[in-house]
Order: sequence, then structure tokens, then C-alpha cells
Amino acid sequence: MPSEDENKHEEHTDAQTASGELTLDEALKLFDDAKKYVDTGLRTKWDQYFKVYKGQRVIRNYEGIADPVVRESHTIIETLVANIAGGAPKFHFVKTNEEQTDDTDVLNGLLDYYMICNQMGLKNQEWVRDMLLYGTGILYVSWEDGKPKIENIPLRDFFVDPTSTGMVQTINPARYAGYQYLADKKVLERQMIFDPEAEGEDGKKGAMVARYTKLDKIGFDKDNKSGGAGNGDQSAMDKVFKDAFAGSTLGDQATERQVWVICLHDLLTGRIYEIGNRKEFIYNKPTWCQREEMEEKIQVEVDGQLVDTTRKLDEIEPFLPFAVLRDYVDTSQFYGSGEMEELLEDNEMLNDYEAMDMDNNAYQNTPMYWVDPQFADLAPEIETIPGAVYPIPRNAMGALERPQLSGDLDNKKERIAARMRRNTAADEAVQGVAQQKGRATATEIQTQLNQANTRFATKIANLESEGYAQLGLIIFKLIQIFLTKRTAVRIVGPMGVYFKDYDPWEYNGEWEANVELDTTIKQKEAMAAQTDQQVYGLFVNDPAFNQVEVKRWIAKRVDPNMTDEKFNTFLAPPEPPKDDTKDFVNVQYKDLEPWAKLQWQKNVGWEPDPQLEGDIHNRMLEQANRGADLMDPATTADNQPVAGMDQVLNPQPAQAPEGMKQPARATMK
Repeated sequence: MPSEDENKHEEHTDAQTASGELTLDEALKLFDDAKKYVDTGLRTKWDQYFKVYKGQRVIRNYEGIADPVVRESHTIIETLVANIAGGAPKFHFVKTNEEQTDDTDVLNGLLDYYMICNQMGLKNQEWVRDMLLYGTGILYVSWEDGKPKIENIPLRDFFVDPTSTGMVQTINPARYAGYQYLADKKVLERQMIFDPEAEGEDGKKGAMVARYTKLDKIGFDKDNKSGGAGNGDQSAMDKVFKDAFAGSTLGDQATERQVWVICLHDLLTGRIYEIGNRKEFIYNKPTWCQREEMEEKIQVEVDGQLVDTTRKLDEIEPFLPFAVLRDYVDTSQFYGSGEMEELLEDNEMLNDYEAMDMDNNAYQNTPMYWVDPQFADLAPEIETIPGAVYPIPRNAMGALERPQLSGDLDNKKERIAARMRRNTAADEAVQGVAQQKGRATATEIQTQLNQANTRFATKIANLESEGYAQLGLIIFKLIQIFLTKRTAVRIVGPMGVYFKDYDPWEYNGEWEANVELDTTIKQKEAMAAQTDQQVYGLFVNDPAFNQVEVKRWIAKRVDPNMTDEKFNTFLAPPEPPKDDTKDFVNVQYKDLEPWAKLQWQKNVGWEPDPQLEGDIHNRMLEQANRGADLMDPATTADNQPVAGMDQVLNPQPAQAPEGMKQPARATMK
């Protein structure tokens, strides 16, 4: 609780409560002062920016035959729009005192839902485009059908306190602001509003009544006080100006029921005024952009006992429901300057050089002739036509010699286009145009990209802290004003859609609105992805870490929607265990062969028995001897002949007795 001294100090510094009402003349004077401030100079520049953006010449330094238009400024503006307003903004609220709840998911979910309902992706682009073209973009936030309604207000139709230097948080904040629009009288007559003081058919207070009154006293806008239905006057409304620029008019019949409405929000009186055709207030009510202090009696449990107490909702002082987005901000000016202020003269110079280039090509490629003076009457008939025949004697006509013109125009045009991109940081690399070989190294391109990213980051940070923060705070104040009961809020998160309750008593007081554009979010995601990749490189293929869990972590970082169940479906099924079962036979040790006994001793860790090893060695030698005997039966293992074995293996033929031998016969020679 603030001390008594602090309360006394607040009594001396607090602003006086809004009160009173403006007269019709006073309201019109506020409007006229704001419009005159703009019409004396700013509106002329805004018209030029729009025309050059649409491809129309406004500054012509070279009058030639050709009249081309290079739409370089249009390309640059749309490139910046795509980089800045590529998606809807994301809001993140932060509490400002310890009594507020830490659960900000409800507020963030509410803002995300309202952005979807208002098609903020499209409106954000219009908002940013106006800022880049004119230096200032305007959004108007109201409450309709139980949720905020966000509308783009053309800068030509907007007006603000000319003595102010900003909408909020400035030395001289705006006292009033508003806009003008054209409406059908029948539509205005059908609009209804709830009036808690009006008496209904049942005799109770609270009934729907007509929003606009005195419509029968304002007539129609036949005097063209709003700038006419297509005359394109300097003070005309945005639709009238653009209709005239496109060569389209509403016509006399379309304005028979037309009403010119001026909507004014004034903080000094705390009221909203709508003036029809500068004749009458058709709406004059206290502003709905405020809330009185509210109290509620409740019971709380203290030491096991219920105690009656009172809780309060803080007062919300009147505020202007306009979010202002400014490009280049001047601390002493309300309206900012945009990119077209930097591009206009260069774009027109580029058009001049393009016209010169086309005239030079025509001059070089189209022959010009001289003719003898005595045939001057035939000069109008001489044209550059293939197959033409002229009744002129030989040597009485000929082609003029033309000097060789400089070919430096292409270089000049390229330098101007490059300068335009540098002025706005929309250079070739940012636009995605491929660099030609030999003109820039990879290091130069990377440096250029880093510089452009730094400039974009600075610009986006300024936009997030001013215009988008204003939008978030305005919407949050409207939530505090109109959502006075516990309300279910849809929240979309990584785990799907779920609901939480918004309790107005938990979200009382001031909150800090932090906003991130899609560009900022993507930049942070890219930096996080780079960090994750480095960490993943440290963990992967390292046996000290569970590789399945490492891959699970990186998969969830890449795809936040990846669940454990889904990841597990990608895992390969486990391999079946190997069949290492063996058949065992119980055998007594004493019945084992010597080799089996030796293996058993080794398996149980005993020192092998030398005698057993010797026995096994002898058995192997005996087995070798037997093998050798089988290979040569005539000898023993020590290579000695076996008695009688040679005769058995090599038997000799039988010999005849001595008496039976016959003498040898003589052979004839």
C-alpha cells in the first residue's frame, strides 16, 4: 500500500478527471485544426508517394518521346512488407506487480484468438504498408460481438491533435484523435446499441436503442463537403482520392443517401462524438474506452475461518483506441517519415534515365533523312516504312549521320537502383536475387546479409516496442472493460487445444505487453536451431550418451509436435535373443578321457596336472606311430624292416628244381 506521503504526492501530480462536453463548433474546430495541419504540406507528399508507388510520374526532369516507368520503389516496398509483416504478431504479457497471477497463458491465448478472428495477417500487411509508404500507419480498435474489432484507418482519413508528438508515452501525448468516413444513411438508421438507462417494453431499465440520432436533421452530403464523389481534391477522403486516381467515380446517384461522418475521441471530456455532414451530433456519449472502479464482496478463509472482505478492480482512465505504427520517428513530430521519402527522387531519376535510354535506342535504330529543298513539299510523306517508294531523284534524299551515343546509362541506372536498395536495406541479397559470378565473394554477400539483418532487427524492435505494444495494451484494456465475468478461453499449445478460465479479478491492473513479429520469431528459431545442432554434434555417436534419447531430443526440437508415442513408432523392433542353450550330460570325472579331464581342470581354474598332460602327450605319440606303421607296413616306427614283411609285400615267382631245368636254346642269327 502506498504511504500517506505518496498519496499526497499523487494528489498534486494526478490529472483532473475528464468532464464536460464539446459544442458542435468546438468539435469542428478540433477537426479543422488537425486537417489544416496535414493539408498544408504532408498530404501533398503522401499523394506523391502513392502515385510513384503506383507507377505515375510526379517529378519529371527530362522531357522525351518515351515515357517509361520503372516500378523499383513498388518492388522495394513489397519486399519490406513481406519481411516485416509476414504473419500475425504474437503477444506475451508480463505482470507488473507481485499480486498478479503468474499464469499468462490465458492472456496470450486470448490475444492469439482475437488475431485470428480479425484476420490480422492481412490487416498487419496493410498497416505496415501504410507505414512504409507514408511513414505512419493507423489501426482503430473497437468492441463488437463480444470481441475486439480491428480496422485499418487510411492516413488521409485520420486526424489527431496537431500539437502532440505521439499517441502515448511522450512529452505531449495526443488529447484527441479520430477519423472520417462515408456511410449510407439507411445503414446508420438500422444500427442499434444497448442503453442501460433506457426503459424497455417490460418497464425495466436496459434496452436496445438506435445508436445514431438526429439523422433527419443532417440531410445528405450533396454539397461535396467531404471532397466530392470523385473530384480528387486535395482534402478529399482516401476512397475518393484513390477512386479518382484509378479513373473511377461514384457518380451522382451513388451519393443520394451518402452521409459524411466525423468520429472524434476526446480525452479532455471523456466522450465520443460523431458529426453528420458538419451539421449535428448524431452520436454523443461517454467513451467506452474507460472503466470506473468496481468492488465485490467476497469471503476468504483465514486460519480456517471465513472472513468477509472486499476486492476491487482498478479504474481505467479514458484512452484513445488508436495504435500508431511509425517508421522513422522524430521526437518533435507526431507523423513519421517512411521509405518512400527516401525512394521518390531516386525512382523518378531512374525513370528519366530509362526514358533517355529508350529515346537513344529509337534515335540509333530509326533512320532520319535529309531532302533537297526543292522537294520540301514531299517531306511530310517520307517515313521509315519498308518498301516505300518516293518520287525524288537520286541523290536528292539521304540518311543523316548520327553520332555514337554513350552507353553509360545502364551503369547509371544500376547505381541508382543499388542506392535505393541500400537506403532501405532491401538489397539484392535480401530480395533473393542471385549474385552474378565474379561480382561479389561469399564473404561480401554474408557481410551484406548481416548488415541488412542488423538494420531489420533494429527497425522491427522499434515497431514492436511502439505500435504493436500499443495494439496489445489497447486490446488488453478492452478485455478488462468488457469481460467482467469468468470466461473460458481456448489455448492452442504443443499438446493440442485446451481451455482455461479468464478471471477478471486475477488480471487486474497494468500489464506489460511484449510483442514479437514473425520475423523475430523466425530469427530466434534459426539461432536456436543452430545451437541445437551444435549440441547434437557433441552427443551423437558418443557411447556415453543414450543415442535413442539424443535423437528423441533433437526430433522434438525440430518438430515441437513430436510426441513420445509418435517417436517410438519410428524405432526399429528389438532383435530376437540368440539361442545359446546347450545340452548337458552328467558324467563322472573318473569316467572322462584324459583330454576331457584336462579341459575340466582348466575351466575350474586348476593348474593342469603335468602327469595328465604327459599321458596325453604319450598317447598322441603312440597314435602318430600307428599312423606311420599304417603308411609303411614293411618298417617299424624307428624305420627298421619287419622280418619277412618284405616277402609278404613283394612275393617272388616259384623256381623249378635243378633236374627239371631245360637247356637254353640257341638262337638263329
